[in-house]
Amino acid sequence: MGAGQRLRMWMKILLLNDEFYTTGASIAMLRLAERLVQQHEVSVMSRLPGEGEIKKQFQALGVPIVENVHEADLVVANTLMCGAHVGQAGVKCPVIWWIHETEIGRDMLLLFPQLAAGFKHAMQIVFQTEYQKKVYGSFLFDSPADVQVLPFWNDAIYKRDAVEQAPKQKKRIVCIGTIEPRKRIEDTIQAVDLLDKEIKDQVEVIFIGKYLEMKSGIKTLAQAHPERYRFMGEQSNDATLAYLASADAFVLASGSESQPLTIWEAFELGVPVCLSDLETYRHIGLYHGRNALMHPVGNVEMLSLNLHMLLTSNTVRASIVTAAKSLLLKHLSHDWCEEFERIIGRVATRWEIKKLGY
Repeated sequence: MGAGQRLRMWMKILLLNDEFYTTGASIAMLRLAERLVQQHEVSVMSRLPGEGEIKKQFQALGVPIVENVHEADLVVANTLMCGAHVGQAGVKCPVIWWIHETEIGRDMLLLFPQLAAGFKHAMQIVFQTEYQKKVYGSFLFDSPADVQVLPFWNDAIYKRDAVEQAPKQKKRIVCIGTIEPRKRIEDTIQAVDLLDKEIKDQVEVIFIGKYLEMKSGIKTLAQAHPERYRFMGEQSNDATLAYLASADAFVLASGSESQPLTIWEAFELGVPVCLSDLETYRHIGLYHGRNALMHPVGNVEMLSLNLHMLLTSNTVRASIVTAAKSLLLKHLSHDWCEEFERIIGRVATRWEIKKLGY
């Protein structure tokens, strides 16, 4: 039976997600579910119990939320944190392990070695960038899993009506992501605080994402200027895109990333981005001064200078936005969902061959 024939077969597919609050990995899984429900019986289970905007969207899609797995023909496990579950499920059915993390994932493996079981029992590992293969090289050298790099390019905005910008009174900087140490939200707050008073007084910073942790001193600084730093918590996809579309700059100052979805959404919406200079970005074509402005991780003064440039120079903004949109459009010609379906078909076929003893 060929892989194409197997791909058309109906299967019970379980999507194992890490959690239901909004992250790039969760949105990626939701996009995959939108495609798979057209041909398969799909259910989703979360490693961590709880509510969240993503759970509502799975339910709106008609995908059952399950707490126990009784039967599945194939499992797609999302994020490195599901590694132990991949190890358990991989002896019973074929598992595709979709890993989104880079250095932070490597650090988690050292803290929680049980996560590494996934490398022994996954039938297929899917990365977003070649850089991840470098980061996890010592775990891959004896893994029986096939490995494929499949960038996740979001084209959801192009498939919908035009995004209506959220109203604003001032220049707007938007940050999207969980508020926790890896995202270095504090750097953005400090960088804005370093701006000239005349500019700073005309700026508001919108933070969208679940609040987990922030340094107390920086939190105090933000709370002292509620008109400047606004923490919105989790928002619906429509509301998040409306805020992003209205931004004069999008900032992602993280200490570790793989291929953040929010960058591509900003590119789609014509919003210039300020990023920390991570090696992974060079693997996906991002360069300082060409399609983004970048600063070394933790260099708050340089981030502040980059923000000043974007907020005051229309020439720089236009150049960055045009080059960013050009990069995105080149990648959107590739349908990542279609390729993921092919991966599912190949994995299901290999499992059937394995059951025959070959």
